[in-house]
Amino acid sequence: MRAILAILACAMFVSSCMDQYNPVPYWKQFTSERQITSASQLKLTDKGDLPAAKVETLAADPISEKYSSLCSSCHGVDGKADGAAALAMNPKPRNFHDKAWQAKVDDTHIAKVIKEGGAAVGLSGTMPPWGAVLSDDEVKGLIAKIRDWGK
Repeated sequence: MRAILAILACAMFVSSCMDQYNPVPYWKQFTSERQITSASQLKLTDKGDLPAAKVETLAADPISEKYSSLCSSCHGVDGKADGAAALAMNPKPRNFHDKAWQAKVDDTHIAKVIKEGGAAVGLSGTMPPWGAVLSDDEVKGLIAKIRDWGK
């Protein structure tokens, strides 16, 4: 009798663990993000140089490049808080398309969060401080990008 109960308990435990860590519901989003990431990676020419069009694009929009490298894994490629890391975060990252949030915060608040991290303003400590790696002009550019999504 104990053996049967032990087997049932193990089966229930394995079943609950499988449900809790089931990646299937997230697979479509993961696949989409993987395609976006691989498409955005630079591919060298046969001579080992960057393609000219890509070099011009990178030089033309360094703020988008900064956002992509520092922010998109949590806030998503288009600022909708649906980045790959956002799936595991609690609380979720900020959705920059939220018009109510956009209306109640000023640029100084956003700059403080970017430079000093979420904990500096009473938000989640998982938002890292980027002040050491971003110039003031880059922070202003990121704020402009965030504000564009709120329009």
